[in-house]
Amino acid sequence: MSRTLVVCDNEFLSVLYVMNLEVYLATSVELVTSAEAAIAVHKKKKNFDLIISLDIINKQDAFQEINAYRGSYGVKTPLIKVGADADQDIDAKTFAVSSRYNIQSLLKKSASILNVTAKQMAELQMGDYYPISMTPIEGLSKAPCNLYYEVNSQKKMLARTDDAIEESLKNIKSLGVDQVYVKSSDRLVIVNNVSIKLIEKITLTLKNLSGESTEKKVEVLNDGYEFAMANLFSSEEVKQEMAEIATASSKVMTEVVKENIQLKGLISTLMNNKSGYIFIHSMITSYVANHIIKNVTWGGDGQADKINFVLFFHDIYLAPLYLKYPDLKFEKSLLNSPLLNEKEKDIVMNHARLAAELVVAYKRCPMGADILIKHHHGMKKGSGFASKYPEDLSPLSKVLLVAEAFVELFVEITDKKEKPEMKLIIPKLIEEFSSPSYMKIVQTLVNMPI
Repeated sequence: MSRTLVVCDNEFLSVLYVMNLEVYLATSVELVTSAEAAIAVHKKKKNFDLIISLDIINKQDAFQEINAYRGSYGVKTPLIKVGADADQDIDAKTFAVSSRYNIQSLLKKSASILNVTAKQMAELQMGDYYPISMTPIEGLSKAPCNLYYEVNSQKKMLARTDDAIEESLKNIKSLGVDQVYVKSSDRLVIVNNVSIKLIEKITLTLKNLSGESTEKKVEVLNDGYEFAMANLFSSEEVKQEMAEIATASSKVMTEVVKENIQLKGLISTLMNNKSGYIFIHSMITSYVANHIIKNVTWGGDGQADKINFVLFFHDIYLAPLYLKYPDLKFEKSLLNSPLLNEKEKDIVMNHARLAAELVVAYKRCPMGADILIKHHHGMKKGSGFASKYPEDLSPLSKVLLVAEAFVELFVEITDKKEKPEMKLIIPKLIEEFSSPSYMKIVQTLVNMPI
C-alpha cells in the first residue's frame, strides 16, 4: 500500500482528503496541520510516496516551506499544492490543483502519481476488510456499518451498525490503534455518512459565527459553498442536506454585506480568502441586492435572506465548468468559448432550470426560491439568456437581474484595471433596463457606496 502525507489545518478539508484518498486510491494517509510538522514527519519516516499540502496554512506559505525543504535535502517525493491559481504541472515532481474542494481533480492527479488507473479506482480490489483512518470516523456518533479493529493480525468487532462509538474509539486510541476497518462492501457507506456529518458540522459552524470577524465568516461561507459544489452529484441523502448549509449561509451572507460599508472592503476580504469566481460573484451580487432591498418600499431582511439562498444555488451547475476553465468568467461568454463542448454549452444554457429543479426538491426550500433561480437570466423556463427583460417577473426577480448585471459591469471594469465609478455603470444599466419597473430598481444604486 502506498503512503501519502497530507498537510492541512482546515477541519472540513482534512476529513475529506483523508477519507477520499484512502477509500478511492487505497493509500495510507498521515495527516499533519503545519509545514513544520510535515517536514519533521518526513525526515523521520521518509517512506511517503506523495505529499499533498494546502498552499497557505495559518497565513504562511506552507507549500513554499515544504518545497524548499525538498530542494535543500534532495527529496524526490512528489508534491501537490492545493489552492493554486490553476491546475498545472510545475515540474516533473511538483503539481498544482486549483480549488481546495475539487476532490475529483485532486484524486485524479494523485492517482496518476501513485500509478492508480481509472479502472483500478472503479474496481478497487481490497480483500474482505478495508482500513479507514480515525480522522473521518471520529466525527461520527454512531457506527454507520459494522466497525472492526485489528489485534495480532486478527479483526475484532468494535461496534455494530447504529452502536454509539465515541467511547469505543477513545479506548482503542489509548491502546495505540490509529485506524479501524470496515467490510470492503461498506466503504461507500462510510463516505456517505461522513459527508452528511460534515454538512452538519459546517451548518453548526455557520450558525455559531456571531461575534466572529468578517474574515472568519467569509472563510466558513466559502467552505460551505465549495463543499456544496463538490457534492452536487453525491447521493440523494447528501444533496437533501445541502439546503441546511444554504439556509445557514443566507443569514451569514446578510451579516457580511451589512458589515462592509463599501464594496471594496468586501472584495478585499474575498480576495484575501482566495475565494473562487462564482462565490465572489455571488457575494458581490448579495451586497448589491441587499442595498436595493434596503432602498425599496417593500424590502426587508426576509427578502435579503431569500435572495442569498437563491445566490447559493443559482450558478451551482456552472461550478464544475469554472473549475475546469478558470480563466473564463461571464456566463454568456461561456457559450462562445471554443473550449466548451456541446454538452457543456447545454449545461450553460439550462443551468438556471437545473438549479431550480434541484432546490424545489428540498423540504425546507424558501417559498418561491426555485422560481427566482429559474428566472435569474430573465427567461421564464430557465433556459437561455434574455435579450429583452419581461415585465411580468416578480419584483425580487428584477432585483436579482439588475444586481447581477451591475456585478458583471463592475467586474468587467476592474478586470481592465480601471476605476469602477457609478457614472460609468449606471448609464449602461439604464440602457440595458429601460422599462419603468426596472428603472426604479436601477435608480436605487446611484448612492450605493463602492
